[in-house]
Amino acid sequence: MRYLMIAAVPFILAGCEAMEVRESQKVPLEQQIAEGRGVASAVCANCHGLDQEDASRADAPALRHVLNNYDADTLHTYFEEGLKVGHPDMPQFHFGPLGSDVLLTYLKSIQEPADS
Repeated sequence: MRYLMIAAVPFILAGCEAMEVRESQKVPLEQQIAEGRGVASAVCANCHGLDQEDASRADAPALRHVLNNYDADTLHTYFEEGLKVGHPDMPQFHFGPLGSDVLLTYLKSIQEPADS
């Protein structure tokens, strides 16, 4: 067992190093947007639409308009700590720091002014 743990150390350290690289924003912007789109596709798109799609719920803003209604820094905090804003049926999500970063990066990349 001791040998397995010792053998695992390089992999653990490599994982920590990868996290440090990501946290220092050395991940290409396109990759961050793609990862954020993946998060949005998995947990947001069903109600809010994806990319330039309209929301399927009347009480849910389209993702391309979310930042017209919410401050990006405040949303980041909510995403990190557990989101519960908006309509009563809005589920609570906890994305953590990296998930919050990529989701906000994606949202910023698709924003449009509010419809008149």
